Amino acid sequence: MKTKKFHRSAAHLPVIDLRQTLDYYRDTLGFYEEWIEGEIDGGLRRDDMRMLFGEDAAYAQKINSDVARFNLLWFVDNIEDVYREYQQRGIEIANPLTTYPYGLREFAFIDINGYYIRVAEAVE
Repeated sequence: MKTKKFHRSAAHLPVIDLRQTLDYYRDTLGFYEEWIEGEIDGGLRRDDMRMLFGEDAAYAQKINSDVARFNLLWFVDNIEDVYREYQQRGIEIANPLTTYPYGLREFAFIDINGYYIRVAEAVE
């Protein structure tokens, strides 16, 4: 009998343009393309992290505007190397690598759909 266990969660994020988003995540952020369903759904992965997208420009622009942005939190190992890699890739950093009193070391950037992505690692 299998034991009950939760493994992970992945949001199906609305994006402005699916093809442009997949290209950006692959070419700029270092993911690789895993699948595309028609012209409106797709996903990528980097190591164990998977990103799922659905093309819905109106909704993506509604939740990511000048007033507010939807936050995503990516947990990684060796955040210093990830930070250096993203700087070398020319990604504009919105918040520099900082250690916070709540036990995380993190930096942030804004992706091409306006998502505010916080990249974090637990501090020992």
